[in-house]
Amino acid sequence: MRIARKEDIEELSKLRVIQQKEDWKEEYPKGEDKKFYEITKKYLIKHLNEDIIFFIEEQGKHIIATCGLQIINYMPQCVKCGKEGYICDVFTLREYRRKGIQTKLIGECIKFAQEQNLEILKLSSDNPEAISIYKKYGFEKEKLIMEYYIK
Repeated sequence: MRIARKEDIEELSKLRVIQQKEDWKEEYPKGEDKKFYEITKKYLIKHLNEDIIFFIEEQGKHIIATCGLQIINYMPQCVKCGKEGYICDVFTLREYRRKGIQTKLIGECIKFAQEQNLEILKLSSDNPEAISIYKKYGFEKEKLIMEYYIK
């Protein structure tokens, strides 16, 4: 396990395409792999290890699992520092699943967040297996969030 570096951006971008296709299934835009790869790569060139950190697991010289931590700085409140984390891109290649890799990566992500004095970690998931891992770490469902979708 290690933190991703700039030289990992191409492989991270490829894995994100695979992850998004799995997550979005029929809703994933057909024929858009290259475009999505390029915008992901461009984003990571600008943000990797600035406001998004990726914890990765490798097999040989290839990344097999990722766990991203997006660091968000809000205006501080009188009782809060304003630093939060959003866990994203929790993904393991199919053939390496159910081996405890994500449990380890999420643990490292939480440890890093504590070292960075983040106040809270958030995530969203509808995957029952992933939710069971998150609950083991103490994540709870939050009910105060409201969303407004701009059309």
